[in-house]
Amino acid sequence: MCDVADMYETANTAASKGCGCSYELYVQKLTREIDQTASRLAPDQAAALQDYARQKGDYAPDADGFHLEGFCCHGIEYGCCPAGCDDAEEDDWDSENEEGRIALNRQIMAEIEAEEEQARMAAIAARDARVLDRIGMIRRRLAA
Repeated sequence: MCDVADMYETANTAASKGCGCSYELYVQKLTREIDQTASRLAPDQAAALQDYARQKGDYAPDADGFHLEGFCCHGIEYGCCPAGCDDAEEDDWDSENEEGRIALNRQIMAEIEAEEEQARMAAIAARDARVLDRIGMIRRRLAA
């Protein structure tokens, strides 16, 4: 059984990448990392990891619908977000605007997930290369 503190730190490191200075985006990414890790564990291990993450304070699975007034969905003040989120005037707020923001958020999250998948695939390729190098060394030793 892997230590929950180690799994939490791994998720924490992954969530810290690409979140900039936005605590809210960090919490979203950490929660997703913890949940993804927990989905691959036995139920008792998953519960232990999620309980540990709750105790640490930044795990918030129920915060999906939470929104601070004056801040975009990334937790950054309107007009300062690198994704281009701007404050919508109360009069201009409509479902089309909301749908555009949701689509933008989904696009950003898809890009983040693609980067994470690319990093995971690079790690797998590096590990496979090491294994193939060892196999090659063994074959050369046996041939000699």
